[in-house]
Amino acid sequence: MTFQLKPTLLLLPIVIALGGCASTPETPTDPALMSSNQLFWAGLTQCVRLDSAGEQIKIYPEQAAVRVRPESFAYTWWCQDDIGQFLPSDVSSHPIPEADKPGDGLIGATIDETEGGFFVSWLTPNGPAATSEQLAVGDQIIAIRPTPDGKPYPVDNLKLSQLVWLIRGTPGTELQLTLLNAANSEPREVTLQRALAKQSDFLLVKQRQTDLKQKAEAKARKSLVIHDNTGSFMSPYTSDRVTAEWVNKALNANIGATAGSAVGAVAGAYAANKALESVPFGSFIGGMVGSKVGKNVGRNTAIESIGGWEYVRNTSDMSFRSLADMARYLKAEHGTDPNFSDVINATSQIYPEFATALASSQ
Repeated sequence: MTFQLKPTLLLLPIVIALGGCASTPETPTDPALMSSNQLFWAGLTQCVRLDSAGEQIKIYPEQAAVRVRPESFAYTWWCQDDIGQFLPSDVSSHPIPEADKPGDGLIGATIDETEGGFFVSWLTPNGPAATSEQLAVGDQIIAIRPTPDGKPYPVDNLKLSQLVWLIRGTPGTELQLTLLNAANSEPREVTLQRALAKQSDFLLVKQRQTDLKQKAEAKARKSLVIHDNTGSFMSPYTSDRVTAEWVNKALNANIGATAGSAVGAVAGAYAANKALESVPFGSFIGGMVGSKVGKNVGRNTAIESIGGWEYVRNTSDMSFRSLADMARYLKAEHGTDPNFSDVINATSQIYPEFATALASSQ
């Protein structure tokens, strides 16, 4: 059985009631009404798949019937594991009938749905669509014939999952797509042959998804930055990705680095939080540590010792609206820098709450 109970810190409060005992809510008998925890303790799990109409089908099999399988283009159940993730799975008690599956033949194209319709966003290298040279990134799909002699389906009222279902079919069979392109106002029809996709093709798609996610996250982080010193919190790094002069001054003066000092403890908050990430409620504990340290730091003394607030502001060319924004950005952009702990130390001297923000940032 793939599902395992991971080590968990269980808190069992003892309730003493003078006027009687509080009753525990009963677990529903219908699995569809159970929470994830209730399903788990009942020995069940939730599995889902989409049918040809794009509707979700749910089942609640016994955990022993579920076997997780490697991700691929294959049509499968997606079942929830003991930590809440949905993974591709075979369910021995509920095998999917072949008639209920889309075909395994693909055209090697990724399609995105926007407000304007369905557009080709990527072609798998050496896939059927790419090698045909009939389909291009940016093409809009306006109709589909699952078979060349079949009836056309306008895509206006289709869900993306329905369109993908119609595109898939038996390897070696053909389909027709009606396309529009910004470079040509006239629709065109193309005929493509489906082929069985390789696992290497799937890995390419997954890598592209990872790359797109990382780019989106980087773009979101960039939006957190104010590219001058007008924000409420000054960045310890400049736009050139080097430490600001006020940080260098604090580091050179070795302020707060005496053994056992509260400021010295701040430098370890980030490293300590990394160790706490594997502990239940670790981020909460880390936040408490950072908060306690922050209360013991003499902020005004630290600022004056490195030249005053105006010096800090004048030697900064990036700033943030909140410490949470600064922590999220710095952790992602500079968290692996060799001197990051030292920079945390210097920053926490003028922003005592920064250690807490960093400890709780994702």
